Amino acid sequence: MDEYGHSFVQAKPCVREGPARGYWVISARVIDQARYFTYLEVAVDAIDRLGGRMVIRSAEVIVAAGAPKPRLVVVEFASLAAAQEAFADIAQQTALLMYDGIADFDVAIVEGYDDFG
Repeated sequence: MDEYGHSFVQAKPCVREGPARGYWVISARVIDQARYFTYLEVAVDAIDRLGGRMVIRSAEVIVAAGAPKPRLVVVEFASLAAAQEAFADIAQQTALLMYDGIADFDVAIVEGYDDFG
């Protein structure tokens, strides 16, 4: 107990067998709404085929600081290497070419910190 009578349970550290998950973190500003939804169908099929899982796809981003683009997408992969390999995959590169004139976007490929299952 602390000095105020509160007790705290120490959580066991999260331990995962194997590598931490990898993520694509994408921020985008849609330029052509109609073509964007056509692109999205192609991109979702490619992500599924490449072993990814879309965990965030938000059309509404509440900006707390800075100036990020108004749409945020996070795609999860089994590892950082898998995320990098998927991004380099020719099918995904072809899908990214469809972004020309459809949206302005930034992509970061990152490793997850902890894996909670």
